[in-house]
Amino acid sequence: MSQRKTSRLFAYGAAALLVLLAAAEAGRRAADLPSLPALVDLQFDLTPRSQSYKVFDATPIARSTHPAPLATELKPLDIAVPWKDGATLKVTDFLVATHAHAFLVVQDGRVVYERYIDDFDASSRFASFSVAKSFVATLTGAALAEGKLKSLQEPISHYLRPDEISPAYAGITIGQLLAMRSGIDVDERYGGSLTSPVVRMFVTTNLNAFIARRHGLRFAPGSRFEYRSIDTLVLSRVLARATGMRLSDYAQRTLWEPLGMEQDASWSVDSSEHGIEKAFCCINTTARDFAKLGLLYLNDGRAGGRQIVAPAWTGEPRQPVNEGNVLDYRDGWWIPPGNAADRDFSAIGVFGQYIYVNPATRTVIVKLSDHGVEQDEVLSLLAMRRISHYVSGKQ
Repeated sequence: MSQRKTSRLFAYGAAALLVLLAAAEAGRRAADLPSLPALVDLQFDLTPRSQSYKVFDATPIARSTHPAPLATELKPLDIAVPWKDGATLKVTDFLVATHAHAFLVVQDGRVVYERYIDDFDASSRFASFSVAKSFVATLTGAALAEGKLKSLQEPISHYLRPDEISPAYAGITIGQLLAMRSGIDVDERYGGSLTSPVVRMFVTTNLNAFIARRHGLRFAPGSRFEYRSIDTLVLSRVLARATGMRLSDYAQRTLWEPLGMEQDASWSVDSSEHGIEKAFCCINTTARDFAKLGLLYLNDGRAGGRQIVAPAWTGEPRQPVNEGNVLDYRDGWWIPPGNAADRDFSAIGVFGQYIYVNPATRTVIVKLSDHGVEQDEVLSLLAMRRISHYVSGKQ
């Protein structure tokens, strides 16, 4: 083949590729999807999930003007924790088995164990995934304490306009969103395909439009529990309207400032154009600052000389007595099996993110990982319960 024909074919091929890319880009924009490089990154896990905040636009959350470093009194954790099939693991092996990057144990307000793996350290920022839901639940309690919300029985139509939500959702209450009992039909199946509604919600560049396009109900609101990230997203839009503030700004004023957060954080948003926080996931901060949410609950809702949420609010996750073999859920927090004595509870994010709180031992444990989807969650919580007993001397 002549050089001229080869050059012509190459030019035709390049032109065709450009046309295909242009068509894909036009389709992407019409479908409210992120950039093609971002989609490729997410599809093939080019960026570790715990660092996925680097793929998305984000709004900053400023560190406290009065940072409150945690006191440190490190101790060895020379114990074994319960694991699969009746076996036990050393703590270090437990961290390796669950692909942890950061592990922090705070007992009675002091850091007693701190470990970072894979070149991470105390200043490293991590994505939270559904741990963010526990922050949104706390902000809901704060808005009630401030009178920004009147009650959990209010319908969301008091805050959201008819063009923002389907008429089928108008009677859903704030409390039903908080307890994951709304019935809004956005399936929670995780996976790499954009046909999964929750994945589409995760990547969309226009969350308000995503909410407005929902119209179906899986069941009558309030009739049963079904874990759905859409509930927290809609709740966050109610909070933004009730407080008159962006969710991240309200979090900075209500939590980051009085809790004495030491590092700047961020909350991933749908896009720089719309700036709506991915409230069902995606607060991005350090292990030590994540721990301070748990400490707020141990301290009956007080921080920085302020009552952030009512003591009854921080006591609410402790109420269920879970004697089953699976996790229970209550108002933004998960309840592990067999919690009658400890009344422990935890924020949990997919891929192994935890803020575990044990009121009986006055312990908060943060674990940030790149583990599997919803993998070993009950076992991890039971391991953390064992650790909390050890560090508190309640063996």
